[in-house]
Amino acid sequence: MAEPPKKSLRRNRPGVREEDWSQWPLVPLDQLESTFLIQEYLQEQIRNDPSNLTALVDLPPGQDKNLWRYEHLRQICQELNTFLVALEPECTPESCPEMKASEWIYLCASHANPQQCCAMDYGVHTLDNAWALLNNHKSFPSRVTIPASSIKHFSNVTRRIYRIFAHAWYNHRETFTEYECDCHLYARFLYLIKYFDVS
Repeated sequence: MAEPPKKSLRRNRPGVREEDWSQWPLVPLDQLESTFLIQEYLQEQIRNDPSNLTALVDLPPGQDKNLWRYEHLRQICQELNTFLVALEPECTPESCPEMKASEWIYLCASHANPQQCCAMDYGVHTLDNAWALLNNHKSFPSRVTIPASSIKHFSNVTRRIYRIFAHAWYNHRETFTEYECDCHLYARFLYLIKYFDVS
């Protein structure tokens, strides 16, 4: 009797070499068995080729559109934290005392009354709020289905995240471009907005 095929163990073992880090084979979405299969699938696709926007963003057959959007927003917020760390040395309270993109100045909605914050604080506050909202069990009680009443939050989170990218583009172009060449985060974000017609 033939043995069933072994499942590939998708873990990095202690002592793994850098070039072997996360080098297990890609598993198709319909073959993943996990509560967080969309998150795992997106992270594998990003690790494999972050520039392949259609593979990353286009909705696979049989997947829930709103759950797909939700998981993308969560992933983008996670990756934006890394981007803010890259901006930190040059985006200081002295160099960027206000959240500005071109002539636009944005007020931080994280306070009881919206107020001006330096750009870095605005970015941190925005991501903290987006993360808190996307993980709020009242708005998003499950990572398997998204209630219709919670979809309204997508455009608000998207709009505020866009401002972080806009600030970096107008004020920190070199860091923005360098990060984007490696991660394609803004390209993915923009493709997601256009694909799902988020306004």
